[in-house]
This record gives sequence, C-alpha cells and structure tokens, in this order.
Amino acid sequence: MNLLQTTEARARGPTDGVASGVTGGAASVGASETTPGPTSGLRLLLVDDCRINRMLVAAVLARWGIVPTIACNGEQAVRITQRQGFDLVLMDVLMPVMDGIVATARIRQVEREDPQRTPMPIIAYTSLDLGTHPERLARVGLSAVLAKPCSATTLGQCLAQWCGSKFAGP
Repeated sequence: MNLLQTTEARARGPTDGVASGVTGGAASVGASETTPGPTSGLRLLLVDDCRINRMLVAAVLARWGIVPTIACNGEQAVRITQRQGFDLVLMDVLMPVMDGIVATARIRQVEREDPQRTPMPIIAYTSLDLGTHPERLARVGLSAVLAKPCSATTLGQCLAQWCGSKFAGP
C-alpha cells in the first residue's frame, strides 16, 4: 500500500496554502450532495462535513478546472458512488451520520461485488494521525492519507500521483 503522508508546516505563505484563492465563487459549493459538471474531465468526489473545508478545497481545485462532486457525510458518499465512478475520492474521516472509515469499507464492498466496477482511489483527508495504523487503513481500503491542512502544492502532488494524466494541474 502506498501511503502519501504529508506533514505540512502550518506557517505557510499566503500563496501556497489551501486557504489562498478563496473567492465568492467557492461559496456556491452546496451544503448537501451536488453533482456539478466538471470542466477538467477529472471526476473527484469531495466528502467532508465541514462547509469551510469543502469551500477551501473546492477553491484550490477550481484553479485547476476541477469542479468536485460534494458529499457532506459518508452515507451520501456511498450513495453517490453507487450511481457513478470517480477518478479519486477525497474522504474526511470524522463525520456525523457515517464516518469515512465505514464509508470506505462499504464502497469497497460494492466494488468487490460488481466485477464491472474499477476500484477508485480513496484518500483519507484528515487531521488525524492515521499514518501510524497502515494495516487498519489497508484493511478498509483507503489508498493513502493526506493530512489536513495541506498546501495546494501537496494536494496537486496527490492528484498527480493518483490520477496521472487525467490531472493537468499545477
């Protein structure tokens, strides 16, 4: 298993952090599941219960022409992934209704039961230190861990690693 572990310095310049580039357009990211049309061709599901986190990540993704599909909890993520596949899922871990670990396990079960489905990379996007438990992550099917907060550069490196040529980012 390939775990992308990111330890970011919190003292970043204003142009490198995920918080930079937030504009009024990012505020249009809905508070419930949405399926906007992507502009880059990269299909990304962003799962986070915190509206501010969704707005910040969506603002960075927008710089690269990516409009993510949004889910506010794991239950929504499972429902959305049953209807469509994604090039990458960015999954928060601690959420109400259904957490990211349970949601990942359910998504992986659906993928195993349907041989037509290609497994999607699911990246835990969390402030928890999950890197100390790689065996647990592998058991539930998480592909990697990306630590919150992260820089736009680190997010771009993650997308490049897991989405390859589909990501025409930074």
